Amino acid sequence: MKKYFEQFKFAGDYYLRILFKRELARFLRQRYRQGWLFVPIPVTAETATKRCFNQVEGLFENVTLHKVIYSKIKSKKQQSLLKRRARLQTPQPFAITSQDQSRLSGAKVVLVDDIYTTGRTLYHARAVLKAAGVAQIRAVTLAR
Repeated sequence: MKKYFEQFKFAGDYYLRILFKRELARFLRQRYRQGWLFVPIPVTAETATKRCFNQVEGLFENVTLHKVIYSKIKSKKQQSLLKRRARLQTPQPFAITSQDQSRLSGAKVVLVDDIYTTGRTLYHARAVLKAAGVAQIRAVTLAR
């Protein structure tokens, strides 16, 4: 998986998303049938510009994604280069627009991400969703 992500994310081999996207979509549809919103973890503006794609959106492109979380920071250190302690100490990078907050109240959300390492990214996303009134939050990642 490490080699896969190096090639997919960091070498920009976007075509590699097809290896897992069908299975990920099938899993989500079977496990979370009715009423769940699938919310991808966003990338920073710098990452989007540099990479030209959001790897999470690529992996989960076979499901309807609700992009309600955005990165309020422009750039950040590459997470794979940080030690565990540094990852756990990262400040809240996410926010939700005011227009999306109203539709999230009482919603059921599945956060989707590519890799779960320390869980800090998902915890940050969960915090902003809870503050918006989301009733249930789950997470699905390709790798851990």
